[in-house]
Amino acid sequence: MSEFVVDGLDKYLAWLQSLEAKEVDALKSRILRSGGLRVLEYLHDLTPVRSGRLAGSFVMGSPDNFFQLKLGRTTSYVRVGTQVEYAKWVNDGFQQHAGQFVPGTWASGQFHYQPDAYPQGMVLTGKHVPGAHMFEKAMDYMEDDMSTIIGFELRLLWNKLAGG
Repeated sequence: MSEFVVDGLDKYLAWLQSLEAKEVDALKSRILRSGGLRVLEYLHDLTPVRSGRLAGSFVMGSPDNFFQLKLGRTTSYVRVGTQVEYAKWVNDGFQQHAGQFVPGTWASGQFHYQPDAYPQGMVLTGKHVPGAHMFEKAMDYMEDDMSTIIGFELRLLWNKLAGG
């Protein structure tokens, strides 16, 4: 029979059980905050840029940014996103309405919507505009990153216990 011994494990477990709630909340807060900030970085990098407003909304401090952190005994979470009204269509894509007139002008090979440009504009063909799916991609990337973030925080906790 073989025995596997982890030096200091009993001491570590006893210390974890004695932690005050504020220390556990601080650990959860750092993990959730790090995860939320990482998702915002991914969203910023994955968002197609035209005017820059949507991508800019994925930066902390932007007036269009949404970042909510909740710490609780049974439920803790972080919610990140944007308050830019057209983000859903950039993410999910949309179907044009064939024959619909859109006022605007062409500049540098791109159409720019301008509500007051009538009678200038274009008639839509009805094509499907694919989405960038940046929210789904960011969450996929975060699945890989969470173990790294949690591991880092647990190593900090271990070093605190070990006096290092």
